[in-house]
Amino acid sequence: MKSANISSAVLPYPHGCSPCQTEHIISQFRHGGCKSICTFMERSSIIHDRKLLCNAKEGNIPPGRFECFVPFFAHDAVHPSAVGHGIAKDLIVHTLASAQQNVCEGVNVPHKEVPPLTTFVADDFDHLEVLSHYLVVKDVARVFSQWDKLLPVSGGATGFELYADDNLKQRPGWIATNPTGGSKITFSIDLPPKEKCYVVYLAILRSYKGMGTFNVEVRDYGDDRKKMKPPKRVTTKQDIDGLWKSPISVWSDIQITEDNYPGCTGYCEVE
Repeated sequence: MKSANISSAVLPYPHGCSPCQTEHIISQFRHGGCKSICTFMERSSIIHDRKLLCNAKEGNIPPGRFECFVPFFAHDAVHPSAVGHGIAKDLIVHTLASAQQNVCEGVNVPHKEVPPLTTFVADDFDHLEVLSHYLVVKDVARVFSQWDKLLPVSGGATGFELYADDNLKQRPGWIATNPTGGSKITFSIDLPPKEKCYVVYLAILRSYKGMGTFNVEVRDYGDDRKKMKPPKRVTTKQDIDGLWKSPISVWSDIQITEDNYPGCTGYCEVE
């Protein structure tokens, strides 16, 4: 460990070790203090195949040394700071430019079996390919370039409210309000029935506390948009868990209908 007032020879300040300067943290987050490199190492288990340990909490830091704080992450040890965003931008531009240069020079890049992503994004490249080719997106806020407002069918929300429970009120979502369960909400999907079938995904917020389990039912009416007949088929996925061990809260895409089974062939309702 470097002392807090000694720069790193590899990543000089402000990219290496820096003192904890809580005055630069937004006041509502300041009580949590700075997060040292030990915190990042302990939380590195959220990264695929990354096994790192840190013994700072066991008192094994030599006398006269302090934990190393890094300015490229924010206070929560998950989000990058302005410096971190700048580093990420440079890395992304370099990767794209290098890939283009390799193509122009005819250089083959070794294929990786596992994407260099955290496992809550994609399990493999096939999964990543699917997640980047959504045909229709319904959401409460603009995330994709093409999207429709996520609204329940008429009278289809019981025990649900659309609101933001974060301190800055920037992340609204349909949130169940009954802690004992029994809440229901229904959304519709209206797609051209001429295609063979569509695969339905549901994006949910997963976190390490304050979440529960729920069931999802997809009712496929095909070209019967007025629901004059019972659904052609019903697909149910039970006991989807909103809890996980990762110390972060992000959305997770859950596949509801199967790839090889026509779970939605036109107008469908997801409850």
